[in-house]
Amino acid sequence: MSDLDALSRLYLFRSVPRSALEELLILAPPTRLGAGHTVFRQGSPADVALLLIDGTLAVEVESQGQRKKVGEVKSGEIVGEQGLFVPGGHRSATVVATTPAVCLLLSPELMDHAASNPAIVALERHLLGSLARRIRTTNQAILGAWKAAPAPAGPAAAAEPAPAKGGVRQWLSSLFGGA
Repeated sequence: MSDLDALSRLYLFRSVPRSALEELLILAPPTRLGAGHTVFRQGSPADVALLLIDGTLAVEVESQGQRKKVGEVKSGEIVGEQGLFVPGGHRSATVVATTPAVCLLLSPELMDHAASNPAIVALERHLLGSLARRIRTTNQAILGAWKAAPAPAGPAAAAEPAPAKGGVRQWLSSLFGGA
């Protein structure tokens, strides 16, 4: 199967004209990765994101000398989006190809062509949806951790702010200096 055919089969490009996908492949030529290839390394500069066309990637985080798998990237997913939004940012995780993979490297410069190419507009929409899902998942994890945490006891409990009347979001906001 050609790269164009593989790209056109991804859900995010279901309504994108083939000519726009051809242009996308010119602007961001496919990159092939072997199984075991480290795509991004935690702590390294983040200057691009990646759209996985085919294959599987593992997302791992290292802390205190131990590496833990925290996720998996499948065809049609974007990873490393911090490289598109945070100039001078650094990778928060290591990403490794677990199978042979084909991907597009997405740069901030590529995304600047969004208004003129329906494929890049589709990428932006997909990226925004992905970020919204991640934020929702993170919020649910924070809420679960907050509910599962034992109530503080002793003098330290009096020093901690009580949850705001508006709920967990406002309470977390007050903890981190928000309004």
